[in-house]
Amino acid sequence: MRIIVPVMSEQNTPLNEDQITEFYREGYIVVPRLVPHASIDRVLEAAACIPIEPGGSWTPKVFDHDRPLEDAAVHRLLVEPSIVAASGQLLEAPARVYYGMLAVVPARGGKGLEWHQDNMYDVVLGRALNAFVALCDITPEMAILWVAARTHLSGVAENREVDGHRQALNPPNGVPLPGLRKGDVCFFDRNTLHHSKRNETDRHRYAYAAQYQEAKARRGVDGRPDPRKMLASELRALWG
Repeated sequence: MRIIVPVMSEQNTPLNEDQITEFYREGYIVVPRLVPHASIDRVLEAAACIPIEPGGSWTPKVFDHDRPLEDAAVHRLLVEPSIVAASGQLLEAPARVYYGMLAVVPARGGKGLEWHQDNMYDVVLGRALNAFVALCDITPEMAILWVAARTHLSGVAENREVDGHRQALNPPNGVPLPGLRKGDVCFFDRNTLHHSKRNETDRHRYAYAAQYQEAKARRGVDGRPDPRKMLASELRALWG
């Protein structure tokens, strides 16, 4: 399938220096209206066939590095120019695609994940981040994203596995984002603690998590270069 994405110049800089400084200081920033609604609507159209049970469990659709053409339309935000450009600014290097996931928290009681850091699953040595994209308006009672500022400064926190997911102790400074509008993006460091509670509304919560790493990042498990090293520009070219 051909995925048409407008090309953004490498000189484009969606973020200003104050935002970049805040990201490094706090471990996260929220960038309003970064992603055009037209881009999001194409993703939602492609995701319409994913079965979702109201009140059921959190429903992910993960990008497969071994089969990058599979469900390309669902994962097109991995090469969305504004996200890639902002990620490159924060990484101070071209953004390499590390992970992508469409995440749906079902209506009427669907539950998100407990407090965790992305590095609790796979440690990345080097700069790496997550871009949480709101694919709909997300209110506080709609499994909004919670973050704990400056937890990225302390490395990987103590954690345990619960039902296949990593879980840390509740941080004392965790706060919910006040709300996100469709197209808003929360960028956070791979060591920033974050989680979502229940979706108490009658609407499914749609979001996309696009994760990137810097070119020289290595695997924490053995110190070797990470094989998942496809530049966002290379993935865009592969998709045509």
